[in-house]
Amino acid sequence: MKNILLFTILATLLVTSCKNDKTEITSESPETETTSVKAEPEGKDNTAEKIKTFLTDNYLKNDMKTLQDIDRKFQYHEVDLNHDGKNEIFVRFMSPYFCGTGGCTFLLMDPNMNIITQFSVTKAPIFVEQTDKNGWSILLVKDSGVFKELIYENDSYPNNPSVLEKAPYDAPSGHALILFDENYSNEETITF
Repeated sequence: MKNILLFTILATLLVTSCKNDKTEITSESPETETTSVKAEPEGKDNTAEKIKTFLTDNYLKNDMKTLQDIDRKFQYHEVDLNHDGKNEIFVRFMSPYFCGTGGCTFLLMDPNMNIITQFSVTKAPIFVEQTDKNGWSILLVKDSGVFKELIYENDSYPNNPSVLEKAPYDAPSGHALILFDENYSNEETITF
C-alpha cells in the first residue's frame, strides 16, 4: 500500500512539474463540488517582502530584540485554499525559538497579511487535499505517527493538530499538494 501511495505521489508530482507554475489541478469527488488548487504565485519577491515587513513590524515586533540570526528565517508557500482566485500564504518557522518537540509554529495568512490560523506544534509537510469542506481545502498533517485532518470552520483551521482525533484514513490522497517537504516542494529559506 505504501509503495502504491509513493508511486502515485511521485507520478502526480512528475506530471505537475512538467507544467508551468500556474497549473490548475481539478478533480471531482462525489462528496464535494469540483475543486481546484493553484500552486505558486506571481511576484514571489514582492510576497517575501510583504511577509518580512509583517513579521518585523507586526507579528514579531516585540520579539525582534530577542531573536537571534538563526531565528530570523522562514519559508512560505502560496496556495488558493478557498477557491476565490487569491492565494493564501503559509509561513513556516524552523528555529528553536518557534519549535519544540511537538512541532513548530506555522502561520496561514490571507493576501493582505491577516492571520487566518496560527498553527502550533505542527510538523511539515502539510498536505493540501483537492477535496474541500466548508468551501476550503482539507489539510492533513502528521502528528504522533498518525494523520490529522484539519477542516476549516468558524473562520479558521484548528490551530493545534495534537488535540485532534486521527483522520478517518491512513494517508493523504495521491492528488494532495505537498508543502514544506524537501523531496516534493521547493520553498526557499528567507532571512528577515
